[in-house]
Amino acid sequence: MTIHVPPKKPQAMQSTAKSVRYPAIDLPTIVSRSGLVMRSCPVSTLPGNRIRFSKSGTGRRSSFDCERQPVPADRAETNRSSRAFLFSPLIDLVFVANLYWPLLLLIDVMGGVSTHESLIFWQIYFITAPHRWITLILVAFDHQQTGDRRALFAMVAIAIAVGCLTLRWGTGTLLCLGVIDYVWNAWHFASQHHGIFRIYQRKTKPAGPAPETTGGATGTRVWGPRLEKLFFRGFLLYVIARVAGWGWSEGPFAGSERVVGLDWVALTVPVCLLGVELIRCRRSITTALGGLCYLTSMLTLFTAMLMAAHFERSQLVIQLALASAVFHSLEYMSIVTWSAQRKKNLTKQTVFSRLARTWMLFLVLFVVVIGVGNYLLSRGFFEIWVTINLIVAFWHYCFDGMIWKSRKPAPTPPLGVTTG
Repeated sequence: MTIHVPPKKPQAMQSTAKSVRYPAIDLPTIVSRSGLVMRSCPVSTLPGNRIRFSKSGTGRRSSFDCERQPVPADRAETNRSSRAFLFSPLIDLVFVANLYWPLLLLIDVMGGVSTHESLIFWQIYFITAPHRWITLILVAFDHQQTGDRRALFAMVAIAIAVGCLTLRWGTGTLLCLGVIDYVWNAWHFASQHHGIFRIYQRKTKPAGPAPETTGGATGTRVWGPRLEKLFFRGFLLYVIARVAGWGWSEGPFAGSERVVGLDWVALTVPVCLLGVELIRCRRSITTALGGLCYLTSMLTLFTAMLMAAHFERSQLVIQLALASAVFHSLEYMSIVTWSAQRKKNLTKQTVFSRLARTWMLFLVLFVVVIGVGNYLLSRGFFEIWVTINLIVAFWHYCFDGMIWKSRKPAPTPPLGVTTG
């Protein structure tokens, strides 16, 4: 937390002053009982900070100024490192940045058909399915995320279910729902990857108010993230379209072969995104390391998918798509876990906050139950299983856009108390 030190008063106005350390104090109580004038500056209650009490020359009014004591270098380095990752370097790199995906790809390529089928089994039933179903847990119990919109969520859920069942029984096939799923899932992939990257960016922003900027700098600060979002998501959507067969010589989109030339133009996007991120974090690579590793890993995977589609290596495309699905699902469940850990110590007890205290146990049991249940259902009632999972997938895509969208915080009035 940043502490703004107010300018010093003239010597004539500071007749007496003393500094006291405070490990943990109730500032409003002190102010109300002692008649102090609290300056409008956020005061950290971390050890090492001081409050300076000053008495004016009239003897009728008092005030205090907040000072920040130097933080030891090792402690400052620890704080910067903790800001770089959501959990820890190891957990973030394995479960969020998914740095193991080249190893997973290598196992898939070297293992042959039987290994690929085994990986598909675990990916569908115990990774992809649970990551979609867990969204329903958030909607049902995490009222801090849903707010006062439970009626809206219920109406959306009913509308999606009715629409899916109407298309399924009206057309007599799952093809229409499958096309909708692929298009919506593509947008969902792009939004989620960009959203997680933005979480890392916000986490590494320095605390305190933003510095004053000129009109030109303000325009850059507004349009920069918008352009980054446009090119970030646009590149991922383009890759997903190419993976689906757009531009292939023998694909489902006849006459789209001329698109192949755009692949080399599209490759400039990840290069520019990584370049901008390196420039952004040049001052402190320690605090930006988590986001940089995530961005590098994810863009490398999608670049590999684009190159496989460019040279029409269909088998490699399928294997990379498997790695991408595992990447996407595990990072999502990691973000849900990160959100749950932040809520387990809430003052107001809720079902979700109590659940968050044993979250890892719950998550393991949830994955096992959903995986086994989906497998058993698919063995006896395959079309019913597919229909149910398509409905859940659409709920997942829609609800994610509703519960994870960042809300603008309510303005906080300056902290100040005056006495006559």
